[in-house]
Amino acid sequence: MKKNLIKFFTVVVAVCLVYACTKNTGVTNQAYYSYGTDTTGQLKINVAFAYYVNYNTMLIKVNGQVVSNAIATRTPFPGGGYNTNGSNYALYLSVPKGNNTVSVVLPKVGTITDSLVFFSGTVNIPDNNPYTLHIADTAANVKSVLVKNIITSVDSGYCRFRFVNLIPNLTAVDLYLNGTLMKSNIPYLGMTDTFRVAIGANAPNYLTYPAPSWQVRPAGASPTSTATATYTNANGLQNAVVMTVFCMGYSGVTGARLPYVSLTLDKNQ
Repeated sequence: MKKNLIKFFTVVVAVCLVYACTKNTGVTNQAYYSYGTDTTGQLKINVAFAYYVNYNTMLIKVNGQVVSNAIATRTPFPGGGYNTNGSNYALYLSVPKGNNTVSVVLPKVGTITDSLVFFSGTVNIPDNNPYTLHIADTAANVKSVLVKNIITSVDSGYCRFRFVNLIPNLTAVDLYLNGTLMKSNIPYLGMTDTFRVAIGANAPNYLTYPAPSWQVRPAGASPTSTATATYTNANGLQNAVVMTVFCMGYSGVTGARLPYVSLTLDKNQ
């Protein structure tokens, strides 16, 4: 009996400590559907750097507190998406509404000191809607764009998207799905409005593309020209799911700076 009581109080103390830490930092990692209070906002951070070195031990900090595990580039955190280094869940950080300091750093081995600071900036979260902070490019050219995610319900038989261009060395790009032009002339750090796409046999050019294929080309390029980046996968179109399509990297290069088309999951439950 005495041992059971000791175990019980140990668990209670541990829970209290975890709660206290969460309360003090004001930052938690929760699924999007658990939010909605008046005092918290929802934030996803899409680390889309294109360095020559593929750093895979970066950390994300919010208001000076480490909130992520070690991550690589092309990671929407928390959660993830497809053709990314994240998970397959639509998750957001719960952060205080108003101004928040967000940074992406490389820690010095064996210490709590930041060896490199890849990005640091202030992000204003005005309400409790979900937002994604997209961060792109490298070094002194690193830039970010904050996008409000529309996660209202989608009719069955459709999927809803928004597109964000994170390729720095193209003036603008065109977005194709299954060889069909979906959005044109999107500038660097530009975003489209949301758009709905039918899935399954009703998807664009379904007979030619049984597996959904996203393509990005330089703005105005021929639809039959070689794409800057492509992603073909059955996950590219899902029933009643909300995603953001983004392209990143550098056009015309290989290695760690290779251009990608990827998708973040904004709502999948």
